[in-house]
Amino acid sequence: MLGVVRVLLVLVSCAVASFATFAEEPVDAGAPLNAPYDGNHWAMLVRARIEARYLPVGLSDDAAIRRAVADGTLREAVYPSVQLDDDVAYLMTNVLTGSTLDRRRNLLALCRQADGFQLLLDDADRCGNDGARHLRFVQDASGGMVCAACASLGLPTHWERHDRPARCPLPAWDRAAAQRQFDVWQQRFAQDMQPYLHAASDALWQAQVDAGRSVDATVVPASRASAALMAMSTAPEAFADTLDVPGERRSDLLAHLLTLLRTATVIGRGGLYPEPEPALEATCAQVWYLQLPGTAGLTPVPGDDRFVRGDAPFITVQQHGGQLRLAGLSRELVEVLLAPARAD
Repeated sequence: MLGVVRVLLVLVSCAVASFATFAEEPVDAGAPLNAPYDGNHWAMLVRARIEARYLPVGLSDDAAIRRAVADGTLREAVYPSVQLDDDVAYLMTNVLTGSTLDRRRNLLALCRQADGFQLLLDDADRCGNDGARHLRFVQDASGGMVCAACASLGLPTHWERHDRPARCPLPAWDRAAAQRQFDVWQQRFAQDMQPYLHAASDALWQAQVDAGRSVDATVVPASRASAALMAMSTAPEAFADTLDVPGERRSDLLAHLLTLLRTATVIGRGGLYPEPEPALEATCAQVWYLQLPGTAGLTPVPGDDRFVRGDAPFITVQQHGGQLRLAGLSRELVEVLLAPARAD
């Protein structure tokens, strides 16, 4: 039972909450090369909107980064980037072995200028103060940036702009095509859930995986959805109690979910789910609003890929190899799931 309680705690904090609480900040050093924001924990915490990303000349691809680790130029296999967002810059230059800049200085105030920008080195300084200690980046003829003062801190002087491509590009939305995808997924998902409809346990879930019968084809592994489904099948009443959602406490919660999804209609997309957990960002989960039995009185679903809470129930899905995988179940859907049955 302790394992189930842990799953439920994760579910409460991650699966249906609007915001996540971070127990501790992720560590910069050692972040993988494809980490969001190159592993800068401040940028991840605030989900920064990076406008431009600069890298030292010669350190702009994975192979170059690995060579730089091998020859001692870098402490870790991390891009030593300077990322600009509005009035702040997120630095990963602390991975450069030659840097004498305080390794804790990975967030600096940004001052925009006509020919480049300045990074203020003292927290108390403000833009426009001529006496402020700063690093000035000036655009050169090739479009790159030259920071002459960087040399005094053991940093490269020549930088190039290398913006990351969109991590989660949204395909064009076609509601009819989405419904067809959903119908195919729903049938396969229902088949995958059959072993867990009766007397499910943690051991059963593991045994199915060991036997090569995992649900990875229809559910994103290690996702909010996988945690929720496991909790719903192994401890359905505890699942509902932990979420503190009013409604019926029923033992056939997973079977009821399958029934609801079988009658669901896709009615809109809410864009990308605003993922608060950096570890789950790579899922690129999309919000798909559903029309379910008993939800006819809800207000119209917003369009233009706008995400709105407290309206229509939704699931989050990952489009994987031309097919769907379930990434999460919304609180709005769980409220419908637990609603008392209506007398006809």
